[in-house]
Amino acid sequence: MNVWIICVGIFFTVSVVVFVSSTVFYQRVLRYQFGIHERLATLSRELDETDSASLFKEWSQAGSTGMLLGMFGGSSLTTLLNQAGIKWTVKQWWVTVLVIATVGTLLGGYWDIRLGIATGLIGLLLPFAFLFAKQNARNQQLSRQLPEVFQLISRAVRSGQTVTSALQMIAEDCPSPIREEFALCYEQQELGMWRELAFRKLAERNQVMELRIFVVALLVQNRSGGDLVELLDNLSKMVTKRLRLRDRIKALTAEGRMQALVLVVLPFVALGAIVLFSPEYAETLLERPRLLVATGVSQGIGALLIRRIVNFEY
Repeated sequence: MNVWIICVGIFFTVSVVVFVSSTVFYQRVLRYQFGIHERLATLSRELDETDSASLFKEWSQAGSTGMLLGMFGGSSLTTLLNQAGIKWTVKQWWVTVLVIATVGTLLGGYWDIRLGIATGLIGLLLPFAFLFAKQNARNQQLSRQLPEVFQLISRAVRSGQTVTSALQMIAEDCPSPIREEFALCYEQQELGMWRELAFRKLAERNQVMELRIFVVALLVQNRSGGDLVELLDNLSKMVTKRLRLRDRIKALTAEGRMQALVLVVLPFVALGAIVLFSPEYAETLLERPRLLVATGVSQGIGALLIRRIVNFEY
């Protein structure tokens, strides 16, 4: 019994250390995100053309660190859950994460305390990996639906309807997830929210670059004027070209991404199989935790480098 208490105590101690370290890192390195939120609040009250361009630049910079924001509680995690399409509260999410981490710790601790700590940390990180994967899949789906949405708005405006009426058509006829996003934008305007602020919130809720380009284009067009139909047609063509380029990049880097997946997963699968079928043979390795930590860090660095090679902004 004492062994289990020590195991669980070590797990929660490590979890607290990781959380505190991440919070300090956020405050020291990613603090400029607070400036972005203040900028959004300012722009919701006052708008001009230069503000729109500046806002677009800030959104572009925020996209590179958007995933890190979800590691911390509060509004950032709520935003990440909404972007992934998961209808959970922050409390429900953290309870689920802690349950998975505790189960992993207990299962690993059945063989060895150090293995229990490792499986507990893996159980702590797996839900966030799933969350980021869901967010990425939903963002890609949104991107692929945007050209059709732009064409629908263009046809509606060409026929004499307003943009707000076009939003209602999207909310009624288009499939998920684009339907929910534009339905909320339409409902906000119907409830009296300023139109430009509703579109800003639409872009702020999502990390889809094409959608943010659409919002900034509408904001600029609303102030400076111009042919909205031609603007929407050009946006539809531009987004279509970006999607084709993205698909081509994925096809060219498929081999590298598959190699990265195999190289990252294979050591953990092999270690688990050795511990399960030959625990005596694995004791030699488990008795050297520094070697395991160094191996894990090397695996993480290698995975990040491969991801950096096969993923880039365009």
